[in-house]
Amino acid sequence: MAGGPAAGWYPDPAGSGALRWWSGASWTEHFAPVPAQPAVIGDTASTPERVGGLFDPIAPQVLGAAPLTQANQPTNPSAHTWGVWLIASVAAFAVGVRTASASLLPMSPVLALVTFLVLLALVASLAVWDSRVLRARGLRAASAWWILLLPPIAYFVARRVALKKQGIRANAPGNVYVLTIFAAAALTSVALTPMALARMDAASLRLLEQQASAELQRQTSESWTVSCPDGAPVTIVGSSFDCAAIDATGRAVRFTAHVLSPRQFSVDPAVLQ
Repeated sequence: MAGGPAAGWYPDPAGSGALRWWSGASWTEHFAPVPAQPAVIGDTASTPERVGGLFDPIAPQVLGAAPLTQANQPTNPSAHTWGVWLIASVAAFAVGVRTASASLLPMSPVLALVTFLVLLALVASLAVWDSRVLRARGLRAASAWWILLLPPIAYFVARRVALKKQGIRANAPGNVYVLTIFAAAALTSVALTPMALARMDAASLRLLEQQASAELQRQTSESWTVSCPDGAPVTIVGSSFDCAAIDATGRAVRFTAHVLSPRQFSVDPAVLQ
């Protein structure tokens, strides 16, 4: 506050008998014993008035004794908590894995909703824990309920802004959160890509067999069960390979399938075996 006393140690206006640190704007929760040497009270012009039995916090009583050394001044409370680092690591890793896996291996709507709610509850509970720890240390914390309305990165931004106003830098958790998500997504993509490609090949192969069965039925007016070899290049446009089919009477035919697109095929006329 402009015109207020400078930051320093002053008698506790609450009457604890100890010295209390005045930040220059408000009383903190830092206390220190009164020095052994007699304290010389300043002139009456600097003596604060009592308001309701407490010293006016805008003009605390200043000790006339030599000021305490810089080494005795309290340091800012730590802004690092288990809650914020768990969000930046464990929760971020889970978000990255879910994001990558959802794009490569789509989930059912119910499973996707359940996964989202579990992650939301995890991140929100950790954010509430983080905010409570910061307040217990005398710091003003961002509202943890931001996490319920916006992506988790919004909580890190609000947290960083709130702490910066108190002279504390807290950029690391947010940076680690972003990097962890990208790392988790990259690792998940590398691990799941072969599985996703195999699933895509299997789906394309089933589609080919269905289309070939329909084409054979159109040619012969009979129902056919089509079988194409596993590992056939069904997703490579322009490739061709032989398949076999059998009808209800046991008659077998062979034909050549051509890949026009990953989901479109043509079938040559069937040849009886």
